[in-house]
Amino acid sequence: MNTLTRRVATVASTGALLVGGAIATASTASAAGTVGGSACTSKAQIHSWVETASALKIRTGPGAGYSATGQLPKMTGVWWSCNKGSWAYVKVERGAHKGEWGWVANQYLAVPMQTD
Repeated sequence: MNTLTRRVATVASTGALLVGGAIATASTASAAGTVGGSACTSKAQIHSWVETASALKIRTGPGAGYSATGQLPKMTGVWWSCNKGSWAYVKVERGAHKGEWGWVANQYLAVPMQTD
C-alpha cells in the first residue's frame, strides 16, 4: 500500500469512528427523555430552597444523563415533591423557571429544620 492510499484509509477509518461515536452519543441522549413525578420512589412534600455556591441545573429526569432545562440560582425556593435515589423532583417557586417541574440533585437542597 502506498503512502497516499494509507493516509486515505486512515482518514476514512477515523471519520467512521467519529461519526459512529456521535451517533451512539446522540441515541443515548435522546433516550433520556422527560421523566415526571411518577418515577419517584419516596415522597418528600416539603418547602425547600437551593443551597449551592453556584447555579444548580434543573433536569428532565433523575440523573446527570438527562437534559438540563435551565439553572436555578442559589436561594431559589422550590417545592420538594419526592425523590428517586439522590435526585429530587421539585417545582420552582420563583425566578425564570417559576412553575416548572424538574429534577435536581437533592444534596444541593436545604432541608428546613422543624421546630415545635
